[in-house]
Amino acid sequence: MIKIGDTINGRYKVVGNLGEGGMSTVYEVRDPIFRRHCALKIIKPECATKIENIIRFQNEARFLASFNHPNIVKIYDYGEYNNLPYFICEYINSQTIRDVLDYKRNFSLKEASGIMIQLCDAVSCIHEHNIIHRDIKSQNIYYSYDGSIKLADFGISILLGSKINLNENKKIMGTVQYLAPEIIHGKKPLFQSDIYSMGITFYELLTGKVPFDGSNSDEVARMHLDKKMLSPLKINPTLPFEVERIVFKATEKDPKKRYQSAKDFKEDILSLFDEKDKKKGFKGLFGK
Repeated sequence: MIKIGDTINGRYKVVGNLGEGGMSTVYEVRDPIFRRHCALKIIKPECATKIENIIRFQNEARFLASFNHPNIVKIYDYGEYNNLPYFICEYINSQTIRDVLDYKRNFSLKEASGIMIQLCDAVSCIHEHNIIHRDIKSQNIYYSYDGSIKLADFGISILLGSKINLNENKKIMGTVQYLAPEIIHGKKPLFQSDIYSMGITFYELLTGKVPFDGSNSDEVARMHLDKKMLSPLKINPTLPFEVERIVFKATEKDPKKRYQSAKDFKEDILSLFDEKDKKKGFKGLFGK
């Protein structure tokens, strides 16, 4: 068991506990060689007994190593400690989007658009590497004070056409409030499945809530399949009508009717603003 003050493999000094998920624990560590704080993510001992969990953990590290993008968490190192795999990644000293929404009613249109533009850029990068994230949601997007974002948690991502996926594309995985209808039907995930999750996230940014929620997962899943989404303008009437069209297109129940790429999604969000707005206010919003 790792404790505060431990040194991992003679290099990384543990200075804090950042939390844990279902399969791993994350610590804040100090790297004396590069003189920076990092995050150490290590698989839990009880999860390491199953080979599929080890492979999924290795895949997450492998996928992160594929990217070099300002809006995706960076990975620095990979190793083992007490026979448990770990990786060292960028330490993000910020809250998740969900954390912010817990005390903020919603984001303004410009703030939400700034977040989504960056998310579209990050997802475009992922898709160019033939990777589907499969768990895009507000809890997996970190938001800094300057408006910049980082997409994290590739624990259930898959690489299209690869044998390293352990038949993951046949499993219904992800967070039900963000799941695309085809995933609920048990079909293979598509790039457009990520687009759907992004559309749900955009709705959440603008209204402070997800469009479909209920008392249990089955109820929410049926809503994605059968229920018409309430317009975000009904919750936030200050929004322009064009926002409704963009959100509805991103969350079409038929993936063929959705945006076919994150780039197309981004272009429509940008169309909400004139050139003066873009030049005047978007530089800081997008963390560029």
